[in-house]
Amino acid sequence: MIKIIHTGDIHLGAKFSSFGKKSAEQRRALLNSFKKVVDETILKKAHILLISGDLFDSNFPSYDTVNAVKSELKKLDELGVYVAILPGTHDCLSADSIYKRENFSEGLSHIYIFDDENITSKFYPELDLVLYAKANTSNKSKQSPVEFLQSEEKQKARHKVAMAHGSIEIEGKSADDDWPIKLSEISKSQMQYIALGHWHGAQDFSFGATKAWYCGSPEITYKEGKGGLGQGYAIEVDITSSAEVKPFLVSEKKIEEMNIELDAFSDIDGIYKEIEKKSDPNTILILSISGIVHPNLFLDEEKIESDLSDKFFSIKVKNNSSLKIENITEREYPEDMVVGQFVALMRERINASQNEEDKKVFEEALQLGVAELEGKEVL
Repeated sequence: MIKIIHTGDIHLGAKFSSFGKKSAEQRRALLNSFKKVVDETILKKAHILLISGDLFDSNFPSYDTVNAVKSELKKLDELGVYVAILPGTHDCLSADSIYKRENFSEGLSHIYIFDDENITSKFYPELDLVLYAKANTSNKSKQSPVEFLQSEEKQKARHKVAMAHGSIEIEGKSADDDWPIKLSEISKSQMQYIALGHWHGAQDFSFGATKAWYCGSPEITYKEGKGGLGQGYAIEVDITSSAEVKPFLVSEKKIEEMNIELDAFSDIDGIYKEIEKKSDPNTILILSISGIVHPNLFLDEEKIESDLSDKFFSIKVKNNSSLKIENITEREYPEDMVVGQFVALMRERINASQNEEDKKVFEEALQLGVAELEGKEVL
C-alpha cells in the first residue's frame, strides 16, 4: 500500500487586504498550515506529499517565505519522505517563475518539482509509483491539464497517480480559459488517483474507476471558495488496487454565512444580539442583511463590522435591504413635525430620481435624517 498526503492552494504570501489589520496574522496562519500538513505527513507515515499547485500566492514570495518552505522540505527529505510540487496558476511556470529562480530540490534527493514543461512524469521505483503532471505555464489557458493522460505512454508501475491544476467543466461555474478539465478525461485517464488543485474547497470529482479530489486550501485563503467540505482540509490517500480517500481537518478557522431578515427586528440592538450568537474568534462571518428596512433604522455596514470586530476573526456585511417609500405613512410622520417635513421632502426627491444610484443616495439620506431627528445619533 502507498500512502499519499495531498495538499495545494496554500497561497503562501497572500496579501489578505480584506482582512484589514489581521492580514499579517492570516499570512502567518498560511505558513503554519503548511507546517501542519508536513507534520501530518510525518505523523501518518506517508510515503509522498503531493502539492497540486499554488504553493505560493505569486511568483514573488518573500525571502523568509522561501526559506521557510525549504526548511520544511529538508525536514521531509531527511526522513525519506518524497515530495512532488506542481506549479499552479498563481505560481505558474512562466518566464519569471519562482521555480526557475529558486532550486527547492538542491541537495534534497526526495524533492521533485515539475519545473520543465516537457517533463510530464516521474517514476519512483522504491514505491512502484509513477506520477504524471503537466505544469501550468500561464495563469489562464483553454488547454486541459489532464487531456495528455489519454495519449501518454504509460510506464509499468503498480501505482498510477496524477496531479492537475485546473477547473472541472461545469456550465455556468467554470470559464473555458481556466485550464478546463472534463469529467470524461478523468475517467479515461487510467489513473488510480488524480490530485486536483485550483478550487479552494475540498471536494470529490471521482469519475469512472478514477478517484479525483480537490484538496482545497488547508487554511482559509479567501472569503469565497466554498464547495464540498469547504476550506481548511488536506487529503490522505491510501492506494492498493484502488484509492481510498480520507479528508482531514487542518485549520481551526471556518467561514460561516448568516442572513438577517429585518422583518424580525425593530432596532439595531436586536440585530447585534442575533449576530453575537455566532461569536467565535476563529469564525470568518459573511453577513447578509435583507428585507424591508424601517426609515429610522439606519444600517451602516462599516460600523457594524467595526463594532463586532472583536467577536469574530473577521466579519463582512452585505446590506441587501430595501426601503419601501409607500410604507412611510403621514400618520407615522405627520407634516406638522420637523421629521414629517423632512420625510415629505425626501420622498419627493426619491420619486423624482432619474436613476437607481441617485435613488439609493436619497433613500440613505432619508434613513440617516430620520434616525438623527429621532435621537439615534448614527452620524
